[in-house]
Amino acid sequence: LYANHLAEPLAALIVSLAGGYSHILAPATTGGKNVAPRVAALLDVAQVSEITGVVSPDTFIRPIYAGNALATVQSKDAVKVITVRGTGFEAAKAEGGSAAIE
Repeated sequence: LYANHLAEPLAALIVSLAGGYSHILAPATTGGKNVAPRVAALLDVAQVSEITGVVSPDTFIRPIYAGNALATVQSKDAVKVITVRGTGFEAAKAEGGSAAIE
C-alpha cells in the first residue's frame, strides 16, 4: 500500500497517527508538498506552506512574491499542517556527547 509513495494513502496514515498532536510538519520538498495539502484537507484545516521562521506556536514567517518579500501568517486551526523550508533555519550546533558504536 505504501511502496509506491502515493500521497493519498500516506496522508490517511499520517492522519490516523496524528491524534493528540498540535503540529504536523513536512519538508517543503516535492513529496512533502504533495502529502501535506491532503493531510490538511482530511483534517479540514488550512495548510501553512514553506515556512522559514517560527514566531510563536501559531505564527510563522513564509516567503511570498517569489521570495521577494516575507509574510507573517497566523493559523487559528487547532492542528497546524506546515511545510518547512530546510534552508530557512540554521543547522543545530553539534555539542560534545558521545555514543557507543556497536
